[in-house]
Amino acid sequence: MMNEQNYFELVKSYKLQANKSLGQNFLINPEVASKIVSALDLKKGDEVIEIGAGLGSISYFLAKSPANSTLIDVDDRMIAFLEEQYKDSSNILVKRENVLKSDLSQYNKIIGNLPYYITTGILETILLKGINAESIVLMCQKEVYSKLLKNTKDISPLSLFLNYVSNIELVTNVSRNNFAPIPHVDSLVFKLTPNENIKHEDNASLYNLMNKLFLHRRKTIYNCLRFIINSNELTSEVLAKVNIQENLRPEQIKIESYIELLNELKARNLLK
Repeated sequence: MMNEQNYFELVKSYKLQANKSLGQNFLINPEVASKIVSALDLKKGDEVIEIGAGLGSISYFLAKSPANSTLIDVDDRMIAFLEEQYKDSSNILVKRENVLKSDLSQYNKIIGNLPYYITTGILETILLKGINAESIVLMCQKEVYSKLLKNTKDISPLSLFLNYVSNIELVTNVSRNNFAPIPHVDSLVFKLTPNENIKHEDNASLYNLMNKLFLHRRKTIYNCLRFIINSNELTSEVLAKVNIQENLRPEQIKIESYIELLNELKARNLLK
């Protein structure tokens, strides 16, 4: 593997090959890449997956770690580049793979730079499928992070679920000038530390239910649930049973109440 300076000069030289449709912006600052990987706290025996490895700016420091890392990307050009650069690294496996179709349960550490256009979908996949993850370090556009926090004003099924299954913390801010080509916005790196809730077998059903109820988020929870149950009387009965006030809107309800609601709907065979 070539030295750090040469490697990142090579990455910088590929800026004209970035695929805009895939949201490609290559990280060209080795200090930032090293800091991102350090946040994973890698040890021997760790199994890592890097999502959207691109030209391997993060991969470079994964290869230097004692962990085993699988680098995935959907761009054939990136895969060819990675295979060439890491052909002699025994702890690196390169695969052409879409994370949305990946089996994430075999990895205990997850890392990646998330393209803006599919950030939500990838996060959902990680939180629903990465059931054995101990640490997740991700880079995203700055504006996305504020919407994931517990006290966000823009409450969504994703923010509720993310904070139910993990703890979120900021690692570092990353200026747009650390990328080639230079994107229009700044980024940041955050770390998720999952708890035992990430292993619950009903998580997919819970998340699906919340998404259905948030489809009409300006309506009351009574009206939202009525779309699912299709019965005024039964809707009132179910909400009363789980102590949810009928006039609340979906974003005003805690996830613990959604869990109770899910269990009640399952018990009554009302889930579609």
